[in-house]
Amino acid sequence: MPDAIAFTLKLDDITPSLDALASDDLKRRMLQGMATVVESMAVRAFDEPGLRPTSWPARKKAASHPLLIKSGDLRQGIHSQVQGDAAKVGSPTAYAAAHQLGSTKRNIPARPFFPVIEDKLTGNASAEITDVLEALIGKAAGN
Repeated sequence: MPDAIAFTLKLDDITPSLDALASDDLKRRMLQGMATVVESMAVRAFDEPGLRPTSWPARKKAASHPLLIKSGDLRQGIHSQVQGDAAKVGSPTAYAAAHQLGSTKRNIPARPFFPVIEDKLTGNASAEITDVLEALIGKAAGN
């Protein structure tokens, strides 16, 4: 995945007691679950303003396509992958970071679609991740 923009959810974010309890398969499913939540929220943010970390500034001039959706490559390129003890969510498009963070060089205002504010997940993303992890742990515990 190019260095355009990527987020890493690390296994050490899980409490040590859970780490001792969890099987490798459960750990992998938990990482995939966390990544899937972030990926899904980022993709849905293009059409659902309530999922955006902040509101998007209006465009300067009229266009025939929705904001940030000209070819669809930016939204369609968002994907996740689990490798070892980390899950990454990102976009291979070279301009993903410019739109997520803004670019003074290109005069592009920030229009974040990844559910991250100041290097932290938004409350919605954290809540959805908690729900996914609780469901996976409950299922593993036989509940």
